[in-house]
Amino acid sequence: MDQKEKNPVKEKHFLMDQQDKKIREQLSKIRYKIMVMSGKGGVGKSTVSVNVAIGLSLQDFMVGLLDVDLHGPNIPKMLGARDLKLSRKPDGKIGAIKYSPNLKFLSIEPLLPSEDAAVIWRGPLKHSAIRQFIGDIDWGELDYLVIDAPPGTGDEPLTVAKTIPDAYALIVTTPQEVSLIDVKKSIRFCQKTKMRILGIVENMSGFICPHCGKPIDLFKKGGGEKLAQELGLRFLGRIPIDPRVVDTGDTGRPFIAAYPESPTAKAFEELIRKIISATEEMERDVLEGRYMRVAIPVDTPPNKMEADINKADMYAIYDIENGKILVKDVIKKPENQDLLDFLKEQVATHIILFNPPKELADYLSDNGIIILLTDSPQEAPDNLINELIKVQNQ
Repeated sequence: MDQKEKNPVKEKHFLMDQQDKKIREQLSKIRYKIMVMSGKGGVGKSTVSVNVAIGLSLQDFMVGLLDVDLHGPNIPKMLGARDLKLSRKPDGKIGAIKYSPNLKFLSIEPLLPSEDAAVIWRGPLKHSAIRQFIGDIDWGELDYLVIDAPPGTGDEPLTVAKTIPDAYALIVTTPQEVSLIDVKKSIRFCQKTKMRILGIVENMSGFICPHCGKPIDLFKKGGGEKLAQELGLRFLGRIPIDPRVVDTGDTGRPFIAAYPESPTAKAFEELIRKIISATEEMERDVLEGRYMRVAIPVDTPPNKMEADINKADMYAIYDIENGKILVKDVIKKPENQDLLDFLKEQVATHIILFNPPKELADYLSDNGIIILLTDSPQEAPDNLINELIKVQNQ
C-alpha cells in the first residue's frame, strides 16, 4: 500500500474531531440551552418555542431559535420569515438568520429547494445535519438558545442531548391523560440521557370565552401541574387557548407580540419570567453544590470502587440534588476516549478518586471537574455517595 495514500478512517476521525472542536467553541458562547420537547405531537410545542424565544428577546436577551424538526419545519412560517436567508459574515462564516436585533433563527426549510420538499432522511443524516446547524453556523454570543425538537424521543432529541450535554429540557404537555402518559416517556428520556429538566408547561389549559370572559376547561385543567408535583419537577405555568394563536401562527405574527394584553400573552410572559428564574437557579445549584453529577470509577461488575484510575473503564454516575439521588447509571468509557472528554460528555461536575496522580488531578480541576478524595477505595459506590450526602447535610 502506498504510504502516501490517505487513510479514510483516520481522515473521518480527524474531520469529526474538527467538528467537535467547532461545536464546543460555539456552545461556549451560549449561556443557556433549552430544548423544547413533547411526548406527542399536537400539543403546541412549536408555538411555545416561538413565543418563548420572542418573549426572551423582548426582555433584551440575545436569543437563538433552532428548529431541529427536519421533517416538519414550521418555525420560518410561524415567524413570518420565509423570505429571510442565511448571511455570510466578512470573515467568511455563515451566520444564523437574523429575525430582529435580539433574535436569530435557523431551520432546514430555507435550505430546501421548495417549501413542500420532503426530507426523507435516516438517523445518520439527521444527526449530521443537526451537528452542522450547531457547529458550522455562527450563532455569536447568546444568552439563550431555544431548540424546537420534533415530538417523541427519536433521533433529533437524542442528537441534541448528545451534542449539547448541558442543555435543559422544557417539556410541553396538554391536560389530557393521554398526553401526560407520553410526558413520562420524555422524562425517562431525559433521565437516560442525563438531561436536566427545566420544568413542565401545560399548554391549551382552559379557554377564555371571548363573549363572557369566563374560563372553560375544554381539555381539562391542572394535569400538567399535578404530574410535576408527583415527580418533583418545576411547574412553569399553564397557557390558555386563544383562537387567535392559530391565525398568528399561520400569518407569521408571534402571538405574544401581536396581542400583548391578552390573557394568553400574559401567561406566556409569566412562563418566560419563570424560565429566566429557573435557569439562573439551576446554574446557582451547580456553583453552590446543591446539584452534583458525580462519577465514580468502578470495577466490573460494578460492586466496588476501582482504586487504580488507569484500570477503570466503567463509571457509576449519580445525579444528586438537594441531598437526594435523582438518577443512577453505570456507563462504559470508550477505550480510547480521554477521561476529561468522557466526564464532559456525561456532564459530570465531580469525580471521586483514590490517591490520583497529581498531574491528572490538576488537569481535571483546571477544566472544571471537582475532585473528591476518598481513603476507602474498596467501598461500594452507593456507600460512597450516601456518605457524601451525609456530609453535605451536616
